[in-house]
Amino acid sequence: MANAFWTYPWDIADMGLAEVTGEIRDLGFDMISVAAAYHAGRFLQVRSPKRRAYFPQDGALYFRPDPALWADQVIQPIVSDLVQEQDVLRDLVAARQAGGLQVSAWTVCLHNTAQGERHPEHVTRNAWGDPNFYNLCPASEASQSYVETLVRDLSHNVRPDRIELESPNFLGFAHEHHHEKDMVGLPPEGDFLMSLCFCDHCRSYGEGQGVSVDEVQAQVRGLLDQMCSGAVPERVAPDFPSAGLDAFPEPLRSYLTLREDHVTKLLQRVQTACHTDVELLMIDGQAGWIGGANHRAITEMGIGLLLCSYDQSDAEAEALMHYAATLPAGRGGQIGLRLAVPEYADATAFQHRLALLRQHGATGVNLYNYGLVPKGRLAWLDGAFTPS
Repeated sequence: MANAFWTYPWDIADMGLAEVTGEIRDLGFDMISVAAAYHAGRFLQVRSPKRRAYFPQDGALYFRPDPALWADQVIQPIVSDLVQEQDVLRDLVAARQAGGLQVSAWTVCLHNTAQGERHPEHVTRNAWGDPNFYNLCPASEASQSYVETLVRDLSHNVRPDRIELESPNFLGFAHEHHHEKDMVGLPPEGDFLMSLCFCDHCRSYGEGQGVSVDEVQAQVRGLLDQMCSGAVPERVAPDFPSAGLDAFPEPLRSYLTLREDHVTKLLQRVQTACHTDVELLMIDGQAGWIGGANHRAITEMGIGLLLCSYDQSDAEAEALMHYAATLPAGRGGQIGLRLAVPEYADATAFQHRLALLRQHGATGVNLYNYGLVPKGRLAWLDGAFTPS
């Protein structure tokens, strides 16, 4: 697998395509992974010659979509204003054709507050029916069709070497929206229970599969109320997440198993839509089941996993690689790392982690993020990567 440097199209627009791709190649990478669809944020741009902070449009595409493909879609694409100035993704593909870096389209799927606010009937909803505007629901036909069309457009009309799918699943409750407030101090299962979806799409499917969704909804409300009633939150599932779905009683457990059906169906549609010459990867963590991702089913259909090793101890990183080794051959060896402080104190710490992951089976690395790190920190990569 290729070694790729994640970056943003606004970095390339600010710094220049030739400069960015030349430096990434000189660092030993053979691929650039650039955001093709992305969510909102605030980015400290330490190396941009034009700015120090950037606020991208929420939920926007960073390429020109094909109007004919999108004509009948309920969820219509939002196209970044940046594309009117420069279609960075297509420029990278043209440079690849002339001998440049391979190109991956880093594609955020269902984490999209702008689209959620436009289409509240297609977002996840908690056990009280409150909308999570940041998460288009994987059970929604319109949401699935949006991601399917996005991948069809990218793979056939732009033709990157790879498409990396971020968030084609159910998202968590924390760290998905702006200025979040939680003074309860929810334990891990609290965040999980708050993220469970009871939208009309999920409810209808659950009832069709023989689950009493009203009973499950009341069960979840009761667990959360129990957790939050005292001065300090009470653990209601103390063996979460280590016990997996078995941390929860019936009928909640049965309802949870159904979440995988929606994510698997969405990815089956994506794989069918994708051009056969374009590789597909899903970006995820080891505990994919928390978001409804059945990694074995996903890899068996031919989609690879890009497993992120963020804020992990050496033991946790080894465990991640042991988990990757249980997946079909070649489907779990791509690993995501951050060139971040204080996650790594210095070059020695970073290179130690990289060596450990390779020792235990990592075959390729995606590194986050070219435009966000000081230029001096790039020296930590000296000799770490060689083109595959």
